Amino acid sequence: MPPSDTPGAAGRRPPAAEDFPRTGPFSLAAPGPRFGARAVDLALVVAPALLVLAVTTRTVGGQIRLDVPAWLGPALIGFGVAYEWLSVVISERTLGKALFGLRVVRYADGARPTVAQALLRALVPWSVLALPLGPFAVAAFLCVYGTGVGGGALHRGWPDLAAGTLVLSTR
Repeated sequence: MPPSDTPGAAGRRPPAAEDFPRTGPFSLAAPGPRFGARAVDLALVVAPALLVLAVTTRTVGGQIRLDVPAWLGPALIGFGVAYEWLSVVISERTLGKALFGLRVVRYADGARPTVAQALLRALVPWSVLALPLGPFAVAAFLCVYGTGVGGGALHRGWPDLAAGTLVLSTR
């Protein structure tokens, strides 16, 4: 029996952009909402780090002195990974994605991502900050984090490609 052309099922071709409605529920997440969701999620993750920086900043001799705790970078990365991973495992979305009507699904069949897929999807962008890129680390992070805003016809960024996921609209 020849393989079916139905997208996503075992032994069948992977989904293509034309398999999804252009708008509405189950359509591919558009770049605008994906960008907005990422911005909300970044704000939620970075806010505690900014609070720590505000508390540790002091003025010495009329000069502002920023004392960055050594644990802040690893804590920021850990919190970012945990936030994204647990959110996707528990509800298929982060708070940003919920606000913008998006959810993460498996690329192959549209089901809930596995624990491993959600972890890999979270690790890809945040691991860039652990690389010895010096002043370019934040720019590299934003580039990787933002690849889903473009991401070709299916709007799949590097985290989605690595984890085998896709972001869909819920409304």
